[in-house]
Amino acid sequence: MLMEHLILFDIDGTLTRTQNGFVPFNRAILDTFSVAGDIRSVFPDGMTDPHILEEIFARAGAAMAISGEQLNQFANNLRRNYAAALGDGTTTIRALAGVPELLDQLSAHGKFAQGVVTGNFEATARIKLDAAGLVRHLSLGAYASDSSHRPDLPPIAKRRWEKSAGRAIRPDACVIVGDTPKDLEAARANGMKCVLVGTGRHPIEELRYHAPDAAITDLTDTGAVIDLLEKL
Repeated sequence: MLMEHLILFDIDGTLTRTQNGFVPFNRAILDTFSVAGDIRSVFPDGMTDPHILEEIFARAGAAMAISGEQLNQFANNLRRNYAAALGDGTTTIRALAGVPELLDQLSAHGKFAQGVVTGNFEATARIKLDAAGLVRHLSLGAYASDSSHRPDLPPIAKRRWEKSAGRAIRPDACVIVGDTPKDLEAARANGMKCVLVGTGRHPIEELRYHAPDAAITDLTDTGAVIDLLEKL
């Protein structure tokens, strides 16, 4: 059976939940810039990591232009600090309810391919997916290390899938699954479908207000989610 849909998942708040993720993020800020910064001072949901950094510094009254070299250094420091925090138990990451079952069924279904579109740097995304036991299903994607502008990411993920599969897929056969209005904005900017899930910090009523192709409370009902994705 030929694949009919490319499903591109957001990570944080959609597939996974991180406890004390501020610890490695804040340590990476200090290691990179030699100044303290706190991700808890902003609402980062749906933002890319470079934009989160800019917002943190702006809120602290220390707005700065962050160079590409500094971003690379920050990404390396973030990866190292995440690995350390996960290793000593300071930070934990788990898959949200229903997610492992859904990814298993999508992989076995035949009509779906799957990947990620995330505001995380690629190295951090892989650490998070590995810690949550999901990385084997989601080896392909687009990340903040590709672009800090989130709407740039879906077509990057699409091109990577096309290169891997050796064939093209229409934008309207691609579905972004996320938990913020920014996921919807990225989908609409690229002619893709979007399902918003109320497992993040945006209430489901707010997500429905933005009129995605579908809005659901969570991903626990595997059969219903697959039926929904088939009909989009």
